[in-house]
Amino acid sequence: MTEPAALDRPATGRSALDTVQAQLDAFNAHDLDAFVAAYAPDAVITGVAPEPLTGSAAIRAFYEPRLQNPELSCVIDTTVQFGTRWVVAQERVINAGVATETIATFDVVGGLISRASMLKA
Repeated sequence: MTEPAALDRPATGRSALDTVQAQLDAFNAHDLDAFVAAYAPDAVITGVAPEPLTGSAAIRAFYEPRLQNPELSCVIDTTVQFGTRWVVAQERVINAGVATETIATFDVVGGLISRASMLKA
């Protein structure tokens, strides 16, 4: 049986903040493969679509057309890490010069995002 503390240890050697930064960097580079790779295979993302995105295939399908948009980017203004797993980020998602303020929460397990939730202003 796996010890609970072992779940918090990044398999990738990345901290929770490093993982969130890696997915942000991939998003801004419009690198779909790197973006999806920051998420666990069974990850769940809520708040970006009417229904939760569950798993790599759903995440890839949702973000593929978005990351083809060269005018789409994201800036993290503030981050707070709680414990070893949780990151809360105040973000601005920018599309064609228009920014939408977002609060994002990320649960990072083993160096991969297992859950993410976006609350848009």
